[in-house]
Amino acid sequence: MKSSLTLITVIQTIYKFIMNSVAFYWAIYFASIGLSGSQIGLLFAVVTITGLFVTLPTGLSNDRMTSKRIIQIGLMLLIIEMALLSQTQHFPFILILFFIGGLGGNLHGISIDSLFYKTSGEESPTHRIKTYVSYSLLGAGLGAIFSGNLLGYMDFQKYLIVICGMLVTLLILSTFLPNTETWKFDTKTYGKDICRPHVLLFMAIIFSFAIHMGSEFTSYGPFLKEVLGLSFPQMGLYIGSAIVFMFISVRIANRMIENGVKMRKIVTIGLLMSAVGYLVMLYPLVAISFIGRAVHEAGDAFMFVFLYTGVSQFFKKERIGGNSGLITLTQTSAMALSSFVFGPLGEAYGHQIPIIIGAITTLLAIILLKAYEHYINRYEG
Repeated sequence: MKSSLTLITVIQTIYKFIMNSVAFYWAIYFASIGLSGSQIGLLFAVVTITGLFVTLPTGLSNDRMTSKRIIQIGLMLLIIEMALLSQTQHFPFILILFFIGGLGGNLHGISIDSLFYKTSGEESPTHRIKTYVSYSLLGAGLGAIFSGNLLGYMDFQKYLIVICGMLVTLLILSTFLPNTETWKFDTKTYGKDICRPHVLLFMAIIFSFAIHMGSEFTSYGPFLKEVLGLSFPQMGLYIGSAIVFMFISVRIANRMIENGVKMRKIVTIGLLMSAVGYLVMLYPLVAISFIGRAVHEAGDAFMFVFLYTGVSQFFKKERIGGNSGLITLTQTSAMALSSFVFGPLGEAYGHQIPIIIGAITTLLAIILLKAYEHYINRYEG
């Protein structure tokens, strides 16, 4: 199973590298070709709304068929999206392609996580989470740095062709992934798994936290460009270097768990760092803003550890595809709602406003923690 973890981690790290190398620059690119804030918000909402419809079926499919095949279908759809986006600047076509890419991204993301959970064997969950999550986040940071420097010299549409080549390489690597066992369960069984107080509170915390991610896609890039005045290479260094702090933070959080620190303390620290750092990031001096961003990313890393640890603990392996899909649906719902609102809101009132709202909703998740701790103690007891 160790070799499986290594390959899954390598594929997810490269995937995060690829997708994060464009994620923070989409809004800037679309604004440069004349799309309005409402159109940009709609594009990101389409990606997340697509997730609303496909997340649960994809999760259930991962229990009924091998995750490897679904991952490959997702990668092929992403290749189609990027290849055609490199050839058009017309909003209706971009909208259709974002739907295709949203479908592909969800198929891949849910299925690679499902494969990660299902190939755990007898390995320590904390060790697996430390490896899988920390390296995938490291890939995301390096992707932002890489593309930020490259986009200083290369047209964005030409860069999408480079992305296609990397995705094809990933598709070839995916042929070496292991096949997973399959099971069939009545959907009511999944409902019983989810409708437990500690799981519902877990999902509520994730939802409140994930709202800020809508502002990441719609307002963050334009804020860096318009308020901080950063060039593409500078943005890549700013974004990527801060994300690299997540690599260290995941390992710190897992060490805390191994040393017996309560999860409530880890989540509280994560939410506070995420929210406060997000607000400090708004300070219009690059050095201070970057410190805020690094603190924010460290807090997000703590929350990702909370997410993966919870899913690993709460659900049986044979139903973890469908159940983890429901958890992803919670995140996707928050991102869809916030993307749809934050795009036009940022354009009308300034890109700082969605970021402030995202920080507030992150802090609100702390209110749910006491009730969550009460029920999780009963569950573990």
